[in-house]
Amino acid sequence: MGLGSVKSELSSIIGELESIEAGLRNDFEGIGSERAAARIREFIEECERARRALNRVNPSNLSEAFLEKSGKGKS
Repeated sequence: MGLGSVKSELSSIIGELESIEAGLRNDFEGIGSERAAARIREFIEECERARRALNRVNPSNLSEAFLEKSGKGKS
């Protein structure tokens, strides 16, 4: 799985979590829905930090050792 695929999948997960959070906030009252929605928001923020970190990765700067380990290095 390439870096672009990972970033795309992470964006998809974030979108799904945001939908779940919005549903909890809008469709449920009481039963701890605000607390659950807040925890999901915290996790979304962690995922967004991970996505920002991945966006800063320049694939051309990956070490040859990493590329060889992942099967993408020069043979």
